[in-house]
This record gives sequence, C-alpha cells and structure tokens, in this order.
Amino acid sequence: QLSLENGDIVTKAKENEAKIKKVYQGNRTYTEYVNLARDPSHGNKVLPQGQKERMIGLDLEKHGVLHKIIRDPQKDKGAEFIDTVTGIKWDIKSFVSHPKGATSVRKGAFNLTRSVAKIEKEFANGHNVIIDNRRLTKSDRESLVKTIIDKDYADRIIWYHKKRE
Repeated sequence: QLSLENGDIVTKAKENEAKIKKVYQGNRTYTEYVNLARDPSHGNKVLPQGQKERMIGLDLEKHGVLHKIIRDPQKDKGAEFIDTVTGIKWDIKSFVSHPKGATSVRKGAFNLTRSVAKIEKEFANGHNVIIDNRRLTKSDRESLVKTIIDKDYADRIIWYHKKRE
C-alpha cells in the first residue's frame, strides 16, 4: 500500500506536471493559468468574475494589445493584471446597460456618472482601465466613449468589445 506525506504529494504533483508539460492558454502552466483568475481581495479564490477577467486578459494578450500579463498580487486597491513588459497595471470594469432586465439605476443599470467615477478611482490608484462594454446598449456605449474622449482619458483605456478571432 502506497502512503505519502503531504510534502511528498506536492513533490510528486510537481514532477508529474513537469513530465506532462501540458500548456494552457497563453503558453502557461496550469498553476499560472489558475493564478490569473485568483482574486487577492477575496482570499485568492477563483470566482466566476476572476475567470471572466482572465479570459479578457488572455484574449487581449493573444492579440498583442497587452504583453504577457500576471495577476496583481496587491490585496487593497490592486488592479487585475500587470503587463510584465511595460509594468502598467490594468483594472477591468464591466458595465451592463440592463442587468437582469433592470432599467433603474437603483437596480444596477448603467449610469454614466457612476461609471466614470469608477474609472477615475482606478486612475487615482495608478491603474489604467480595460472597459468590457459587451453588455452595453449602443447609446450607453456611445455616451461612455464620448465622455472618455472629452475627458482626455482615451490613452489610459482599452476597449474590450468581444472575443477576437
């Protein structure tokens, strides 16, 4: 009967991972891939929001918009990712015009003033912002783009519209 201590199990797992050499999206090991979805402000758990952020970050990386990214380990006031070539921290903001059919701001519907305030808060923390606008109506998206341009913020923004092919 095989019996291993915890340390032995970890060692064996690392040996097996090295032998298998399975590569995950973005040419990453399994550990690196999982770590991109971990949220330091939520106990380093992998939550659905973190998985969505990982997908966006890797998609932007794949298409050359970002260089190789790593998760920002900073717990308070941290961004989602750090571009390892430029050192720029990127936070992702996802805006939704009508979540679950809501049309009232009180129910979470898009509000331009509140959305711009969230972006400006990230700027104040030293981050640039990736705006996931896939769930905005055309008019909400247009008003946000106009405001970003009018405020001269465009050079600190990446617009994420959809998964690129």
